[in-house]
Amino acid sequence: MEGSKYRNKTSFATIFAILTMLQTFDVSCGAKKTPAQNPDYKLLLISFDGFRWNYLQRTNTPNFDKFIKGGVHAKYGIKDAFVTKTFPNHFTLVTGLWEESHGIINNEMYDPVLNESFSPPNTKSQTSPEWYSVGAEPIWVTNQLQKLQGRSGVHMWVGGGAPIKWVQPSRYIPFSSSVQDHDKVDTLVKWFTDEYPINLGLMYFMQPDYDGHEFGPESKEVTKRIGQLDEVVGYLLAQLEAKDLLKDMNIIITSDHGFSSTPKQNAINLNDFIDSSSYTLTGLTPIANIWPHEGKMEEIFQNLTKGATKNHNFTVYRREDVPSHFHYSKNRRIPPILAVAKDHFVFVTNEHPEPYNLGNHGYDNRNQNMHPFFLAMGPSFKKGYSIDTFNSVDVYPLMCQLLQVIPAPNNGSMDVVKMLLVDLNDSKTSVTTFVTYIVGGVLVACVASVFMFGVFRYRRYLSSVKRYRYSSLGNQESAISETMNNAAPLLLDN
Repeated sequence: MEGSKYRNKTSFATIFAILTMLQTFDVSCGAKKTPAQNPDYKLLLISFDGFRWNYLQRTNTPNFDKFIKGGVHAKYGIKDAFVTKTFPNHFTLVTGLWEESHGIINNEMYDPVLNESFSPPNTKSQTSPEWYSVGAEPIWVTNQLQKLQGRSGVHMWVGGGAPIKWVQPSRYIPFSSSVQDHDKVDTLVKWFTDEYPINLGLMYFMQPDYDGHEFGPESKEVTKRIGQLDEVVGYLLAQLEAKDLLKDMNIIITSDHGFSSTPKQNAINLNDFIDSSSYTLTGLTPIANIWPHEGKMEEIFQNLTKGATKNHNFTVYRREDVPSHFHYSKNRRIPPILAVAKDHFVFVTNEHPEPYNLGNHGYDNRNQNMHPFFLAMGPSFKKGYSIDTFNSVDVYPLMCQLLQVIPAPNNGSMDVVKMLLVDLNDSKTSVTTFVTYIVGGVLVACVASVFMFGVFRYRRYLSSVKRYRYSSLGNQESAISETMNNAAPLLLDN
């Protein structure tokens, strides 16, 4: 009897243990099934300035090809923000905001409230929170505000030198054209392997933008530069592999804009339409940013409108009338009048008579030439997967998903870019989960069978004891029977 009672307790304990084991088994399988959802994965964002969506078709690029084959890419690049310039689009990539929302509306701009001008060579333009901290939250700020061990390294990225929401990146290096590409890579790898390592890195390269301006986007010089940048990517991958970082790192490679050729004969002289003494320019080509002097607003707009009607190579807008799809009207830094040149055309003035080199950007962002490339690879991304295109504002929520942080308010969406990620509910996961529950069900059924078998044996044992009791008593007197009856509860309790 004592043995049967022990077996009964053991059966319940066994069921409980197996159910606990099964739950642990399912959880552990879940962790293995969903590697994309690991908040400990590191993230590296790289920008090659002016790298057009189709440049990879120009020459052999074995290292860029590793991303295409082993990761994801946008076949036709991504649609950047208008205006398609360097500073505003780099800030769009890291904030998920259109330019009218984050306030960096051009490489050069004027703020009538601050009564100050912004330009890339100006140190204050790189470090003053008045220009950047206007509600936008770059990914490096999001990372450090939300993650206990969140540390960000920003290497020459727009906005990295300014405190935004009172937060600066853990590591920062300002722009310098003298720093060699391999040295940039070495710095980032060191940041990722420090005693207190970063988990988010951003790295900017100024090519092939410079060559695109000087020689034109279709030039052999740009083609050669693409091959050189591929070697930089190869060096990066080798260094990350040597430090055992690749397996736990997601890498995004993209750019701020594309490029168009600008033949010198395609120059539009603003002096043919408006008097240069009646306005101030903050940026000339291919977007003429015009701040009319007092009382000259209507005159300038009407004269430019007449000129555009005759010339057909540019369009003019009042700030409030800029088409909504440009997301470029609701900010005080946007000038009252914009003249927008058509693709391949540029503005000049008598004071600035020469077109800006043989290549340019800044045009309508619906223009395919303006679209930059996009590649990504890592444990969170699918392999060998491509998508047609998406908006550059979507990169910020994508990075937040990779870092497992909550995005700040932004204009982006995960609707399209989520398809780039390992699907958490794909068929393999479903099959694995189904198999897990089938195996679990079989185990539970087996344990239940053992338990029931023990119960039946216990009942048979009681029956045999009862039969033995009565057969032993035979026809004895009731006193003997009463003695056995009094003993039976003691047997049952032992």
